[in-house]
Amino acid sequence: MDYIQKIFKRAKVKNVVDHLLYGYEPDTDIADYENRMEEAFAQYGKIADKYSGNKSSELVDAATALTEVISVVYMEIGFQAGLLFMQEVYHNSERGHLLRGTAVRDIGETGGNGGD
Repeated sequence: MDYIQKIFKRAKVKNVVDHLLYGYEPDTDIADYENRMEEAFAQYGKIADKYSGNKSSELVDAATALTEVISVVYMEIGFQAGLLFMQEVYHNSERGHLLRGTAVRDIGETGGNGGD
């Protein structure tokens, strides 16, 4: 699973900023999580019914188990990438790379207005 290590190597704030500045336009027509999941389950259910009328078939059980493992793994990857981002932001703020008043630690000192 070398691609997972590649994700962590790219998990840098600069990479996210570069994507936001120079990447594709974001999709503005995104359904909420619940609707997207319901649609995916409905679509999967239609296809699974073609191959097996039994909702508790081995195919459905295997697909559910696969989906569960993949969901947990990608949640863990996303969580670790988020921690790497937080660590980088913290180190940048400690080195003075952030403007005064923009770091979370500065909000209590300046009231969040950048000290103006």
